[in-house]
Amino acid sequence: MAPLVAPRFTKRFRRLCQVAAISGTGRSQQVVDGLLPVAMVYSDGPWREPEDWTSAIESLFGLSLSEADVLAARDRAIQSKVLSYNTFRNQYVLSSQAKSATMDQIHSGENLERKAQESWLAEVEHLVSDQSSDALWSCLLAYAGKAFLSHGMDAVKLLDPSSGAFSDLAVGETPEALLRVALSESGIAESLLPQIAQAVAVFFDGRNSDRVDYVAELVDSTFSFLALGLDDETRVSLIENAPALTVFVDTNVIYSIIGAHANPHDAISAELFGMLRENDLPFKVFYHEKTLNELEKTMSAAGDRLRQLYYTPALSRARLSYPRGMSSIEMRYHQLNSEIATSVDIFLGRYSNLPLLLAQQGFTIFRESDTSQGESQKRAELVAEYQAYIADKYPSYKEKPYATLDHDVAIWLAAASRQRPKGKGPIFSGALLVSADNLFRRFDREVLSSVYGSGTWVVTRPDTLARALRLFLGSNRQSDAAFSQVFAMPEFRGIGKGRNEIVSRVAAYLATYADLPEETAMKLLANDLLMSRVRDADGRGGELERLIQEELVRENESLLEEREATLGQMRQLASNVTQEMASISGELSARGEPGLVDRINKLEQLISQGFPVNIEKVVMANEYSGGYFQNDQNQVGAQGPNAKAEGFTQQADQRQLAVDMPALALELERLKQQLVLVASSSSDYQAVAEIQAAREAADEGDEGRVGRHLANAGRWALDVAGQIGASVAAAALSQSLGM
Repeated sequence: MAPLVAPRFTKRFRRLCQVAAISGTGRSQQVVDGLLPVAMVYSDGPWREPEDWTSAIESLFGLSLSEADVLAARDRAIQSKVLSYNTFRNQYVLSSQAKSATMDQIHSGENLERKAQESWLAEVEHLVSDQSSDALWSCLLAYAGKAFLSHGMDAVKLLDPSSGAFSDLAVGETPEALLRVALSESGIAESLLPQIAQAVAVFFDGRNSDRVDYVAELVDSTFSFLALGLDDETRVSLIENAPALTVFVDTNVIYSIIGAHANPHDAISAELFGMLRENDLPFKVFYHEKTLNELEKTMSAAGDRLRQLYYTPALSRARLSYPRGMSSIEMRYHQLNSEIATSVDIFLGRYSNLPLLLAQQGFTIFRESDTSQGESQKRAELVAEYQAYIADKYPSYKEKPYATLDHDVAIWLAAASRQRPKGKGPIFSGALLVSADNLFRRFDREVLSSVYGSGTWVVTRPDTLARALRLFLGSNRQSDAAFSQVFAMPEFRGIGKGRNEIVSRVAAYLATYADLPEETAMKLLANDLLMSRVRDADGRGGELERLIQEELVRENESLLEEREATLGQMRQLASNVTQEMASISGELSARGEPGLVDRINKLEQLISQGFPVNIEKVVMANEYSGGYFQNDQNQVGAQGPNAKAEGFTQQADQRQLAVDMPALALELERLKQQLVLVASSSSDYQAVAEIQAAREAADEGDEGRVGRHLANAGRWALDVAGQIGASVAAAALSQSLGM
């Protein structure tokens, strides 16, 4: 077999590729959904609470699932009629159709394994005739499992253990090293390594259809396992690329977190914010002062109503049979009291100091500054629109009190004012509001965000945010031992089939952009919106390339903005330092210390001359050269195909633009509009961004910045300027390009 090409990325990056392939696809949800009926086929139950399934799955597969995930899977199974509640047996039961389908799936997997095993053993018997079939099969699976778990998709390349072309792999990760460990675990002498390696290569040579199908199931099994959790190294890598986010929490979610509520979002909310506390994500969680006021009033009112009667456990059970008119706090009290007699004061006592309780959850109170008359008027108008929306869309809906509507609008405004959308989806917008109120969420989608906000929705449910953050949080990490246990089990192999197409698309993306710097690629992989668009692309007509290049343009623009902002801050700092030194120089001069005055004057001259500054690298796809051009400095960018501005320092741009800045600004605006109409590639859009930056600099009268941005815009912008008769812009471009 010909030597294979070595992987071109580090192990950490290759594992991120696997995460990108499964994130956002519903794979983890599909796996948990598939595990529930398998557990019920093999175990007797009883099947009542989520822990009944988690303990059975732990016993069967060695997998640790969260109760929140199992509860959600159980609810989906009930909705799809896979499960139903048997009142006679007082437990959930598996439908006959689902039981039959699960058994068929398991039997099909067992038959495929048997046929793959028999064909292989018959073909390699002459190589290892003195070894038992069980030992050989055990060795094969042990080796394949280690390769898949260590290298994910690249394991397909590694399955020929005779290949020695993987120079970038760490010691212990090469095919030979993995096979040696598998031999030891299977009780086969290491001296037989050459024969076993040849036999293993036969299994994966692609000549037998049953073995090909079996390997495909092993790939699916690996991705099912990865969907349930991440290794620590991958999780840390993702957290490093997580977006900074300000999260506001609505009243109903706080009820769930502090245990004063009873709805389907409780477990998910508690788990979500528990994971946020445990992981070092750049998130800040706030609750509005109006939310605290609403919480305290609701608690007080619920306590007053509960104290009107003495509720025995029996009376609470009866009250739960008629829940109409009860608040969530009262319902929670009756649920607890129906099981164990609990006084109202003891129940409410745990909520007597809500700020302290919320601080323990990592939440910070958000207090409004003095509200202007205009802001108050805007909030009143939005409250009125909210009332009209409910009356028009949901006339039968129970009317919300004005105070509740005002509270909702206030926290929405607080979150919306902190959004800075970057075209990558809400999680990258800078701020979100987590609420279990579906009506509030619909009002945000249909009216608030689209009409009064940035266009990016603000309100999200806790389960939605939890799914979006699963990529970064990597909760419920499973162990290598668990993988070894379930990797080849027919019960597990059959779950979540049919994802190879997604994996192939991600692999194709990586192969096409093999020269992409790893730091930039990791940012792309952590961008859930981009990966979902890649998954939905049809793969034809350069669609994948277009999507990725568009995102590279956005990434480049974002870095350019950050660079300009940083330079602006530095210029301001230099100005402040210069002023302070002038003041000190005056004082020293008055004291008669000319030597110190002279030294300060020299320092002031050095500052005024400017200095080179390294800003974060800007990377831009270049479709003409097939590579990338980079800007590692604050003053220079690559200016065309095959150009790299790397390790280059320019103290100051010596070319002075002898143009009328206001006239130039007008023509640059016209040029930009024309460029947008004819732009067709990533480099074209980069030129558009540079012209826009030059136009803004011209407005400010900053000749240096104008010249640098025009130079970066390149010859294409100059040609278009000439075509539309923008003579002032064309002259400035020519001068900046040194023509």
